[in-house]
Amino acid sequence: MESSVLAELERGVRRRAGLVIGVLRDGETSVRGRTADGGLLDGQSIFEIGSITKTFTSLLLADGVVRGEWSLDTPVRDLLPAGTTVPSSSGVEITLEHLATHTSGLPNAPIPVVAGSVEMLRGRDPYARLTSEGLLRALGAATLKRTPGTGPVHYSNLGVGVLGLALATATGRTYADLVVERICAPLGLVDTVVDGHLGVVQRSRVVPGHRGRGRPAAPWPLEGMPAAGALRSTADDMLRFLAAQLDPDHTPLGDAIRLTHVLRDDPKLTIGLGWMRIDKPQRLWWHNGGTGGYRSFAGFRPDRRDAVVVLANQSRSVDLLGIRVLRSLD
Repeated sequence: MESSVLAELERGVRRRAGLVIGVLRDGETSVRGRTADGGLLDGQSIFEIGSITKTFTSLLLADGVVRGEWSLDTPVRDLLPAGTTVPSSSGVEITLEHLATHTSGLPNAPIPVVAGSVEMLRGRDPYARLTSEGLLRALGAATLKRTPGTGPVHYSNLGVGVLGLALATATGRTYADLVVERICAPLGLVDTVVDGHLGVVQRSRVVPGHRGRGRPAAPWPLEGMPAAGALRSTADDMLRFLAAQLDPDHTPLGDAIRLTHVLRDDPKLTIGLGWMRIDKPQRLWWHNGGTGGYRSFAGFRPDRRDAVVVLANQSRSVDLLGIRVLRSLD
């Protein structure tokens, strides 16, 4: 196992500014990392994990269900600030489950696609000016692509951003505080926070993001929709999070974790709450992430009791790399 991980690390870092690979197998963890110029990275190096944040948001949703604060079929309108306009279709309202499973019918982004693309090409955060109020305005102005709960999965950053805002509003907490108090602290994740909550020592461990090896990328704080992708984390923390997915009964969040693994089948994609699943050649639960200067992959295989996390500080996908590492564990 060790030799195959090192081989993937050496191959992967040739085309990236830096790379960390973490493996969990039979209860044992291993983390290896380095930069393209030979510097060392490790399990405490901090990266933006992008959309893997959505699995934390969905676990917050499931935890609230277990606590009896809301249900999966609660209309999101009920948890948002009074007077918020929420689109519907054919008399069907958007529920919390629709948002977590990307079946709300909402578009992907709360900003115009063209404007966002231009900002990203210039190396800037396309969501930098988005506020929570702007997120709600985008929700109210959105046209649903289909009736909520029908048709195929349509991935929506807007939808998960709204979900996080709804959960925060309902509990009277910020998303940043809620995810630490209800998910990170119970699971022992000490370095998984949004940008504004990083301490001085943690900031010294942040690995700078890149669009290319010589082209730095600006951070993406995502203050207007943190639930969709604002978390920073480490390989050590992510392996603890994945260990909880493999063995929920030995965590304080067992019932909630199991609820996130309940499936909604789609002709092209099988999805739980936040997590996506592939069944061949072996069952794999996974999610990836990407911001302006980072890419991430997290996956776990319950039948084989193993998991992998890959974190890179460059905007080149690590999905296939993560899958290759998992297959090397067979």
